[in-house]
Amino acid sequence: MLVPVGHLPGVGVVSLEEEERHHLRVRRAGEGEPVRVLDGAGAVGDGILVRQGKDLAVQVEQVLAVAKPPVFALVVGAGDRDRFAWLVEKAAELGVTDLVPLVTERTRSVAAGIRVSHVAALQRRARHAIKQSRAPWSPIIHPPRSVDEVSDGFATSHRWLGDVNGNPPPGIAPEASVTVVVGPEGGLTTPERDRFLAAGFIPVRLAPDLLRYETAALAAAAVVASQRPRRSS
Repeated sequence: MLVPVGHLPGVGVVSLEEEERHHLRVRRAGEGEPVRVLDGAGAVGDGILVRQGKDLAVQVEQVLAVAKPPVFALVVGAGDRDRFAWLVEKAAELGVTDLVPLVTERTRSVAAGIRVSHVAALQRRARHAIKQSRAPWSPIIHPPRSVDEVSDGFATSHRWLGDVNGNPPPGIAPEASVTVVVGPEGGLTTPERDRFLAAGFIPVRLAPDLLRYETAALAAAAVVASQRPRRSS
């Protein structure tokens, strides 16, 4: 059984969030069952379920620290909060290390867009999503950032700009760091696109046709994930 936790300091009893306690009740889990816990920050613990008052907790017996993977920053012009939240889960499964909502001319005034106040809930969602992939690291969900902030940041060895007119994605080394920018629906404006090109981003085609932003982001994540080494569970 795999359970995400907010923080895994070491061996000892670790309390669980209400969502996980409810999940254990639904599954009729009992004391003494083996469990693996992940905190999304590289700590993986093995232990057993123990009673803590009326609820269950985990008696962690050993903890393994897993090295942080190479940076894979996925920057997305997200215009809709619900669709971005779905993307958070898929990004966690595919090994994205940093997920960044990009503020553009076409997303700036969207009422359902991502705000700083949404980041904490999205981070929790990312941490819970790693139950599916068993990944020891969940993505860091960044607050919304401007085109200038992104183009000046994430000094990775590969910098891709999603563009239907670009070339197919080049091969990358398993340990290479990557940043991929995906524009919003309607695309980046010409000045925004030029800013990324001037910063060294190369146009990369992710599919034969135009994609919705979350589909394009998922395609980019799959391309990079396919070139990462297999991780033992």
